[in-house]
Amino acid sequence: GGLGPMAGQLSHFVNYAEGDHPYSQTRYANEYNRLLGVLDRRLAGRDFITGQYSIADMASFPWVLPHTRFGQTLEEFPNLNRWYESLKARPKTSAGVAVGEEYRRSSPPTEEARKILFGQTARSTRI
Repeated sequence: GGLGPMAGQLSHFVNYAEGDHPYSQTRYANEYNRLLGVLDRRLAGRDFITGQYSIADMASFPWVLPHTRFGQTLEEFPNLNRWYESLKARPKTSAGVAVGEEYRRSSPPTEEARKILFGQTARSTRI
């Protein structure tokens, strides 16, 4: 898996899973860290992932954005940190990050939300 799938799994255990899941959190945190290192090496000597600003940067930025929530700093990744700060400073990126802020949760999901998010199967969603 790439950065997105690993960050998504880490996000699930950090933000949604009830109870303690040390193995899962450690496994996905380590994989997230490893992939940040891959991205850091890719950014060595270039401003953007492909050399010029592209969809690769647009698709990767949202998975790096919550790094602090995932318990990760970018200090050990100087190329990635430079890239992250340069993208974060772009006015269109800031505008994109702000979209939907008023709808974001500030607390864990309710039981009703959990049933919608995690309790559905193909059978339960048939009309």
